[in-house]
Amino acid sequence: MNDMKFWKLIPVVLLCVLTSCKDSLTTDLDNRTVAEGYYDSAQKIEQAVVGGYVDLRRALLANYAWLMYGEARTGDLTVTVNYQQAVATQKLTSDDRYVKQLTDWGYFYDVIKDANDLLNIINKADASILNNNQRNLFKGEALALKSSAYFYLARIWGDIPSAEKSNFGVRLSNQDAVKMAAAWALEAKGLLPWMLINDDGIESVSLTNIRFNKTAATSLLAQEQLWLGNGQNAYDVLNNTFTAATADSLSAFGLSVGADRRTEIPQNPLDEKVVRMPLERFNTIYPTGDTRRNMFNISTADNTATLIISNKDMLELLPLREINLLFAEAAWRGGHLSEAKTYLIKAAAGAKEDYSTLSETTFADALLTERRRMLPGTGQRVFDLIRFGKVSTFIPVFTEADVQNGAAYWPLSANSLKGNSLSQNSYWLSKN
Repeated sequence: MNDMKFWKLIPVVLLCVLTSCKDSLTTDLDNRTVAEGYYDSAQKIEQAVVGGYVDLRRALLANYAWLMYGEARTGDLTVTVNYQQAVATQKLTSDDRYVKQLTDWGYFYDVIKDANDLLNIINKADASILNNNQRNLFKGEALALKSSAYFYLARIWGDIPSAEKSNFGVRLSNQDAVKMAAAWALEAKGLLPWMLINDDGIESVSLTNIRFNKTAATSLLAQEQLWLGNGQNAYDVLNNTFTAATADSLSAFGLSVGADRRTEIPQNPLDEKVVRMPLERFNTIYPTGDTRRNMFNISTADNTATLIISNKDMLELLPLREINLLFAEAAWRGGHLSEAKTYLIKAAAGAKEDYSTLSETTFADALLTERRRMLPGTGQRVFDLIRFGKVSTFIPVFTEADVQNGAAYWPLSANSLKGNSLSQNSYWLSKN
């Protein structure tokens, strides 16, 4: 494998072996097998790793899903597709076929299936097939992929069914699902390297950016602990991992982008011709004088601002610029306000506001504002609103009672409700 080229040239035949190659993605998962004894080399096992990333990319990029679940749903970013308006106006039970596809969680369960199969393959592989470094890397990636998939499922849909053999199909509360995800992220963090090495034995920044690494697993775990309300746990994880000694080892994480045989997967997901921020919204979020306006190209003629993408080979999901924001939130929720302000000030370099005077009661709004400013295009906006209890504030079509009845989470497709103990949550049931 040579950096990112391998990832952009995965043959269609291989994708069909490693992923579902079917329209219905939540049923008959056990028929996706390969011949006994196929995985007899590290290279073939790495192909199985690739399959997990392919399905994660499809889960998040199909029909611009990560934005529809995030900034497009709040109107902070608009996507020039016909179903954008339905999503922005919260008509998530629309008959539009693309909206219906967004309510199907199949791709995420494909990622979990990929990861569990990969873990079985790794456990069966002896030392003649995998050396210790390969075993740790592939196992860490499988655990991180599974953790990420469950975390997305819980944040998008709330309660979800388990896909684990020990309790297959059992309804998991939102909190229980994230607790499981956090346990896998913690294990992955201990296995994954800071930097990945290519076939030439050289540390590869480009390869590290598109595969789970220690930085990404730590950030994922911190996010999960914050979702669970465990601020001190998140604070400890971050402090014990991101130290002065590791400062030069940190890496962003995202998805390799490019051609996919499925036409609903955009090759350039943040293309300025498609993904935009209305100029009125832009000026509200980034007031005049805020230097983060430089992250955008501004067109008064089109009345829009578009993100400047420095690396078009990947879609960042866990950018390095989020780390100080995670530290700030973890410190604040862990009762360390002074440190929290220090981290927020670092994260918010370029802001006009003076955050040194924040109090316990004003810190949350400032942090939420800075997450909105610093993380556009990562798909996290609605997840942040849920975690901070601000959904009805920024999606005013919902009352607090609506949120309590499940309005913040997405409705489930009919296909997703088959074969498990779940039913549509009360808010979206009333909209059918």
